Amino acid sequence: MWLTVDMTQSDPHKVIQADPTLRTLTLVALVIVTVVGAAGLVYTGAFLQRVRALATTSPDDAAFMVARTFKMVTVLMAVIPVLVGGYLAQVALRAWHHQEFPPPGTRVLRDTVVTVGPPSRRWSLLGLGVALLLLVGGAILPVLSWRAVDRLLDTTPIQAPR
Repeated sequence: MWLTVDMTQSDPHKVIQADPTLRTLTLVALVIVTVVGAAGLVYTGAFLQRVRALATTSPDDAAFMVARTFKMVTVLMAVIPVLVGGYLAQVALRAWHHQEFPPPGTRVLRDTVVTVGPPSRRWSLLGLGVALLLLVGGAILPVLSWRAVDRLLDTTPIQAPR
């Protein structure tokens, strides 16, 4: 919710009020991430035990199982920076357009003073730079990891000289 401010003038004392609903959603999201992370750790331990048991009977199958899982995890992990980068780019472009950072309509966790004019443009450019890094990094991460794993699986151990 915006304080009453004349939008035709740049007012450096404009404040966006904290959104209690966003605070609640953030807390719920943190709890969910914590529970999913704990479940992931439990699953990882069980997965590693299965791989260790499989490695004694079939090392090639164990290596393939680890490689396939690693590829899947890197693709899933790449979704987060791509989504965050896309959202950050959207916010930065809106801030550039309105010359206010955070831009109008942005929900915040705590009362936030709005930066207006040229400083808001600098924040927008910084946001766009970080967004670009997240988008490119999120897109490249699965490709590079996929290629690295394939290269590792295709190589054979070097024979010791006789």
